Amino acid sequence: MRNALLAAAATTMLSAGLANATPITTPPPPLIAMGDVKAVYVFANAMNTSLLDETSPNGWSSIFCNHHIGSCPGNHAGDIKDLGSQSGALTFRLRNTSTGKSYWSDTADSNGNYHAVFSTDYSSFGIGSLPSGAASALAGLSNVTFVAWEDRDATNGSDFDYNDLVFAFSNTSATGNPGIPEPLSLSFLGAGLLGLAALRAKRRKI
Repeated sequence: MRNALLAAAATTMLSAGLANATPITTPPPPLIAMGDVKAVYVFANAMNTSLLDETSPNGWSSIFCNHHIGSCPGNHAGDIKDLGSQSGALTFRLRNTSTGKSYWSDTADSNGNYHAVFSTDYSSFGIGSLPSGAASALAGLSNVTFVAWEDRDATNGSDFDYNDLVFAFSNTSATGNPGIPEPLSLSFLGAGLLGLAALRAKRRKI
């Protein structure tokens, strides 16, 4: 019976997923660079136009964009940019040019909500299989961390699904992150415990 309860809790945790329309208010772990960092454009389904920058430790402007804007051509799954050899905590900025708002990977917005989540497992974002172009680009790269973004805030009608744009970075590690986005791990645990409590209550009634 104990194994059945644990399995049910695990199912509850996984079904919680990212598409829960709940803003993340817990800071993500630091994303640490450990050598030659290559950025890969993985996925986007956002109507708004956004550009990705690195603000530290190196400065890179307009690494990728999801639609053509200025000199940025509008990237596709599998596009790669070499960000060079780096060490230390990486910080990225997403500039939504449609709303004029910018969001940082390590900083909450004015409402206290974070706009980026990290994972080593693409499936945790709940948007299907890895696009073939991105899969080809990632083949042979090591220590890959995916960074998924919410491109709007509450004032601009955010759905807080955290899968509007997804990028990947090689030779990186999100400290303390076992593959499930760290900001969600506590909420997953809570959902699992609720599932266990419900099953125990049901068992007592039988």
